Amino acid sequence: MNTFLIFFFVFGIFAWCIWKLLNYTRNTIGENSPLKVVRVYQIGEWQYFLKFENLVFYYMLVIGFLTAKAAFSILTSDINLALTRILIFIFGLIPMAGSVFYFVLDFNHWENIRNVILTTNPVAHELELTFPHGTLLLRDGDLEKVVITYNEAKLRFSYITYYLKDGRQFTLSDRMPGMEVIQEYFRKIPTEYCKKGFPYIK
Repeated sequence: MNTFLIFFFVFGIFAWCIWKLLNYTRNTIGENSPLKVVRVYQIGEWQYFLKFENLVFYYMLVIGFLTAKAAFSILTSDINLALTRILIFIFGLIPMAGSVFYFVLDFNHWENIRNVILTTNPVAHELELTFPHGTLLLRDGDLEKVVITYNEAKLRFSYITYYLKDGRQFTLSDRMPGMEVIQEYFRKIPTEYCKKGFPYIK
């Protein structure tokens, strides 16, 4: 029985990875490519805030809080009790600070893409972007340049600002599904890169 469970676990994960890879290929360059069929991209609250990365930081936030709280409940005869409390409190603050940094940016990027819908139209070779304040239709020749703002931390955040030739502009977080479709539809657009320590979207 144990051998069967191990076999099922190992090969189950392998089969799942292969299925995800095939599905990704089908949806990007295969039969369901946005260059071939109409595709609609949007992300909801649950899908956004319950991604694996967020769950890790929820866990870190709780662990940091419990560690910092423990600093005030330690009972010991150690003469360096005050120093011990301070050290434990600092160890608790580190994961809490990292989590707060992450969630401030994460919520900021969510506000940027909430209720945004990207729809492809391969026949006319155009993209429709629906924002809460209106709709924008992108065609060949509409984009003047693209500016990608990013940080170089292991905790990667970036956002892309699109400048239109008529003077308008819009910004999308890289956490918006289908962002790569815009690059696929409109290639050879001048692109600039801007490094920013705290890529907060204003």
